[in-house]
Amino acid sequence: MSSIELKITPKLLQQQRLILTQDLQLFLKLIQMTTIELSEYLEEQLIENPALEEIQEISDKVETRSENPTDPRLEDTSPLPNINDEVPFTRDFSGDREDDYSWENSVSSTDSLIDYLKWQLGLSDLTAFERHIASIIIGNINEDGYLEAGLDEIVSMLANSIRESDRDLKSNSLIEDNDPEYSPAPAEFDMSMIEAVLKKIQSSFDPPGVCARDLKESLIIQLKELGYKDGGVETSIVNNHLDDIGKKRYDEIANNLGITEEDAKKAVDVISKLEPKPGRPFYSKDLEKYIVPDFYIYKVGDELQLQLNRDIPKVRVSHYYKNLINEGKLPSDVKKYIKEKLESAQRIIKCLEERDSAIRKVIARIVDYQKDFFEHGREYIKPLRLKDIAQHEDVNVHESTVSRITSRRYIYTPQGLIELKSLFSRKIETSVGDSISFERVKSILRDIIDNELPESPYSDEDISRILERKKIKLARRTISKYRKMLNIPPSHERTSMKG
Repeated sequence: MSSIELKITPKLLQQQRLILTQDLQLFLKLIQMTTIELSEYLEEQLIENPALEEIQEISDKVETRSENPTDPRLEDTSPLPNINDEVPFTRDFSGDREDDYSWENSVSSTDSLIDYLKWQLGLSDLTAFERHIASIIIGNINEDGYLEAGLDEIVSMLANSIRESDRDLKSNSLIEDNDPEYSPAPAEFDMSMIEAVLKKIQSSFDPPGVCARDLKESLIIQLKELGYKDGGVETSIVNNHLDDIGKKRYDEIANNLGITEEDAKKAVDVISKLEPKPGRPFYSKDLEKYIVPDFYIYKVGDELQLQLNRDIPKVRVSHYYKNLINEGKLPSDVKKYIKEKLESAQRIIKCLEERDSAIRKVIARIVDYQKDFFEHGREYIKPLRLKDIAQHEDVNVHESTVSRITSRRYIYTPQGLIELKSLFSRKIETSVGDSISFERVKSILRDIIDNELPESPYSDEDISRILERKKIKLARRTISKYRKMLNIPPSHERTSMKG
């Protein structure tokens, strides 16, 4: 019988690991900030982090501008798609003076979480029936973004709605559909269909972790978006040691997972930076907010020019602290502190650059695609979904990233100040195989009613036939739905109004 010899031999093992966790989390945080929020964030960091300093503008540059007065809005802009965002935006044009204040630039309240999810739902590639399921799910979330109804309850709600008329199904306030795209409810459906739609919302809708059924599920969803896989240290801690996190029992976590206590602390640090309440950014705050555009579009000659609002502090890593730590004559605790602050400052600079790059790509693509709108008006908006921008070869990001970039941001255009997300519009198929935007259909509908005879207004059926002659096929009930969205009364009421 031969003896077995045990020996230790070196072995190379190739693994994929996420090593930019802090950078990725900061990037996701910065990319959804508006210009005002980013400015406030940088002001805070300049106070808290001595290794981060603001770049002061050169006074000679200001004097040169005053000697050659021009419109600051057109200064150093460049034609699309090459975007120049290096020129700082002047505060004079932002309307700081009280006499320049425009009530058109104020908004009474921001979108609610449900409004935001509804907008993403309307631009999704779900079928009409799946959107109906999604609308029920969205309608049952609380302020924190958690799903309060169980899947069995949602199945019951869905069954009840199907038992009602088809008209009731399609007129649900959270569904935006049209007849050519409508797919009837299947003869049979089960909980797996509800689960599939829920997973779709959880994996592709923003904010991360929304529609989770509990804290654990929300944290797991957020970890997956950051690149962590099932079975990893972080996901295992969330699944099995949430109570230990709160009580800081790192030794117990480490023993159960077979890792060092230091690794357990690092994993818990990642988890602690996740958002326990996904709906928090949509809590009601001020009753009135002032809108500061994040982007500006101008038409110069035959070209559209895009300028980013740079009304934020310009920051850099402090040369003084970089030189100080290189001297090597500091106490170990001071050196450690400065090193941490330098790393934090470098991380902020890097993420700001990545944020600007991602935003430039997305905005340039949107503006280039919707060029007709900027030149001719809202009725020329083309059908556009989040997916169309996200999957473009020049952008290539996740849909939720596009959603973050376009949410709560405004753009100043030749057509006025508009919310960026209003440039997205779902498509409606025509009878000749083409597609037009929902906004275009509403504009045509409005023109038809504006030009009708006062003594003989068009009924919804009449409008449907007129649209069909224009190669747009919509049912009478869909016309009625769109008419109500435009706050246009039915024909019998218009007769009395115009009479």
